[in-house]
Amino acid sequence: MKITYYGTAAGEGWPGVFCQCSLCREARHRGGKNIRTRSQALVNDDLLLDLPPDNQLHSLYYGLDLGSVRALLVTHSHSDHFYPEDLEFLREPFSHTYPCQMQIYGNDAVGRGILRGCRSMGGEQERFLFHEADPGQTFSVLDYTVTPLRATHAKGEKCLFYHIAQGDKSLLYAHDTGTLTQENLDTLAQRPGKLSLVSLDCTSQQYRDGQYHMGLEDAAEQKERLLELGLADADTVWVVNHFSHNGGWLHEEMAAQAGKYGMIASYDGMSITF
Repeated sequence: MKITYYGTAAGEGWPGVFCQCSLCREARHRGGKNIRTRSQALVNDDLLLDLPPDNQLHSLYYGLDLGSVRALLVTHSHSDHFYPEDLEFLREPFSHTYPCQMQIYGNDAVGRGILRGCRSMGGEQERFLFHEADPGQTFSVLDYTVTPLRATHAKGEKCLFYHIAQGDKSLLYAHDTGTLTQENLDTLAQRPGKLSLVSLDCTSQQYRDGQYHMGLEDAAEQKERLLELGLADADTVWVVNHFSHNGGWLHEEMAAQAGKYGMIASYDGMSITF
């Protein structure tokens, strides 16, 4: 099983779209792993996590092959995670080659966003099919078993994150959420096997949050909880992801701090096979 991170920033990107703070200026100066686009990841080659405004950029600069994607899991409707206007380009005359109907899963707000985002609903429905996902309700798509979990995030929306299993491997992609709830832990306890890879929100970096996002110390505490409950083990890979310039650490500093907790700091284009 493989995960590739194509976008690892919070909503404003890094450098921020309009920002000239010292951290954004330094990111522009250093370049490389300090340049972060909006949140997106790919499991293997066919299961996409989120659809941000940077889809084409990810295909041009990081090699994301959107033509191989067969299913999409959307965490929530915030624009840095879901830009539904791009779905219109699945159809003729914008795409001549997309071979099947993309399966899209998300909450009710995502479903409404699709209706707003696609200007002329018609041919689009031949190219994708939307399914409303509910926390705790496991479903199968392609050869994956997926369990949505309720995120602690926007109060006016049923935000989600996902447990994804394939064979004896599984990953937890927990972004745009605060600390794990007891309901989350109870749901994870019902899934077979240990977590192979856990990807945790770290938007606030050096600052604690826990209510809307997480900082590094929050994420490290979730690691310990999952280990203590036997949901993960010594072989689990730990990643922190989804960084805001308000958190205060550029990539080199973020990687060093995460390493103290046995965690990997993601960067745009990073791929892990586990």
